[in-house]
Formats: sequence, structure tokens, C-alpha cells
Amino acid sequence: MAYFRKGERPAGKPRIIGVTGAGRAVGTTHLCVLAANYLCSVCGRRTAVLEWNSHGDFARFGSVCTGFSAAESRYPIQEVDFYPGSAGSVLADCISQGYEEILIDFGSLAEQDGQELRRCHRVLLVVSFSEWQMGAPGKTEVWEECAAGNGWLCLAAFGSEESRIRWNKRRRPPVLRIPLSEDAFTVTGPVMEFMRRIL
Repeated sequence: MAYFRKGERPAGKPRIIGVTGAGRAVGTTHLCVLAANYLCSVCGRRTAVLEWNSHGDFARFGSVCTGFSAAESRYPIQEVDFYPGSAGSVLADCISQGYEEILIDFGSLAEQDGQELRRCHRVLLVVSFSEWQMGAPGKTEVWEECAAGNGWLCLAAFGSEESRIRWNKRRRPPVLRIPLSEDAFTVTGPVMEFMRRIL
């Protein structure tokens, strides 16, 4: 598979959006599901979401939402197709199946080697301004350097708004606040406006 320049989308090919987190439990999967529902229900785009990590979240919520076995390779939920425990062959299959948008939940940035993220037309990096997730030595510097060097869009759902504003005054790249969304399968007005800006 060819690598693409940031933001470039070859004619007739799906856009590939990578979502990764600066750490665990920062809202990466929630953002993937929310963005997929926006792209499908609001924009009318045929959308797939791939779980490219070992967390097992897609199989759990896919089974709960559909009643299918937890061993299924695909869960259709509200016209979005979710692929648990995916790998490169699943991405190649999705590209050939006519999806217009493919989102990849990479999980934590620490779990990635960076090569697969370079295949994405856009990368969304989810960070947290919760005190217990910010204090690890070197952790902030890693995501800050990766995001700035690759032009990734940084977003935060959790933590102090004051800390986020302070960060944006002193550091780069800037971090946008993800609007409150209690249900990732419900696209509200504020979420629609936010998704228009970032996607």
C-alpha cells in the first residue's frame, strides 16, 4: 500500500483517518465511534472502523449492540461497520469494498511503531489534561513531538479546561476540546459543528 502525504486523498479511494491516544483511557475509541457516526449519519458516507489494537473493546460493544457472537469479524451498528482486532489485510479488504471513510482506532501511541500512522490521510491524537495522566516522565514530550512533527490534530475530552487553555498559550501544537458526548452513537448539534471543523 502506498504512503500518502498529509491530507492527500487519491481520487476514488477512501479517506483513512487514524485515531490514537497519548495514553490509555483518554477517549480514543469514543472519538472513533462518534466520528464514524457523524460521517455516516450526517455526511452520508459509507464508513468502516477498524480496531488496530489489542484492547478487545469492539468485540465487547459489538456483541452487546447486535446480539451477535463476540467472535464475529464485523459488527454493523447504525449503518457503520466495525471490525474488531483488525490488521493490515482487513484494511486492504475495506479499501477494495468501496468504503468512503475508514477510521482506525490505534489505541495508545506507545503501542504503535508509527509506520501505520503514516498511511493515514489524517491523524487525530487524543490527549488528556487529567492530572493523573499528565505526570509520567517523558510522556508529554513524546506525543508533543510526534504531533508537531507530523501535523497531527490534537484533541482532549478529559481534564482541566484551565490546563488546556494554559497549554495552548505556551506550547504547541494547540489542543482542541472535544464537546461532551455521553453517547458515542448520538450526534448532537455541538458534535456536528465540531466534526465539521476537524474532518
